[in-house]
Amino acid sequence: MSCLLCLVSCEEKEREPEVVLKNALEALNREDYDAYLQRVDWGVEMDSTQTLYMKQALRQHVGWRRSERAAVVAIDVQDVKMQSDSVCTVYYQYTFADGTNEVSSQKMVRYGEDWKLRLRN
Repeated sequence: MSCLLCLVSCEEKEREPEVVLKNALEALNREDYDAYLQRVDWGVEMDSTQTLYMKQALRQHVGWRRSERAAVVAIDVQDVKMQSDSVCTVYYQYTFADGTNEVSSQKMVRYGEDWKLRLRN
């Protein structure tokens, strides 16, 4: 009797812009700034000082949001509008613990097979 062993990767590559965005926003919400920043298109390489400044800005933003709103309990993608094969806008909604919602959008760009959040114009 022979046995065949097959290995399957548990980590699936993020191929859809809505998956990339949702994972980035969830990382930001749990204060995993490194995971968030890995999904951002900077247009240029950032050095360690620039990265530290960006993490501090993110900490301040998350702290401000938490002081103004209840905790985020859900992040749901509402729609994706493709402008071309490498540019799209993803519409999403935050749901907070107090039952309020906040709808927003995020421009995304694709480099090869990887989608990134576009934080600059």
